[in-house]
Amino acid sequence: MKKTMIAGAVIASLTMATAVSAKEGNYVGFGLSQQGLDTGFFDADMMTLDGKVGTYFNENFSGELRLGLGVQDDTVFGTDVDIDNYYGAYVRFGAPVTDGFYPYAIAGYTNTKVGYSGGGSESESDFSYGLGADMAITNDVDFTVEYMRYLDKDAGELDGIGVGFKFKF
Repeated sequence: MKKTMIAGAVIASLTMATAVSAKEGNYVGFGLSQQGLDTGFFDADMMTLDGKVGTYFNENFSGELRLGLGVQDDTVFGTDVDIDNYYGAYVRFGAPVTDGFYPYAIAGYTNTKVGYSGGGSESESDFSYGLGADMAITNDVDFTVEYMRYLDKDAGELDGIGVGFKFKF
């Protein structure tokens, strides 16, 4: 699934027409993320449906709130493992390279709840960081690609590769 998402992101970014991409105002977005949990004892690959709402403070800084819900789990040693949900607050720093390409670094705080088929679950919170890019499709719509390290704790690491769309208003 990761290969499919990466291939789709590359193809989409190569075929997009350059569009003027004003970085002001507010935005909402949605997408899918392939999440990888590595505990040192087991690895699990899961998928989340992600939503975000944000605002540009200026051309280089924006802030956003995100919520993700698990849509695909993984089975490890006969136990289903899934991300029940995650939420967080983040600050993005970026700079337009062209009118239609805006790479950025992102950092913030994430709370994630992982569930297990036996009825148990655990929540973890941590500093999060990543890299991404917005690629303008039109003046008001961007295609987004992003890598995030959501959690980096002794109990494990949670990484995500996501693609989505952002709508400016």
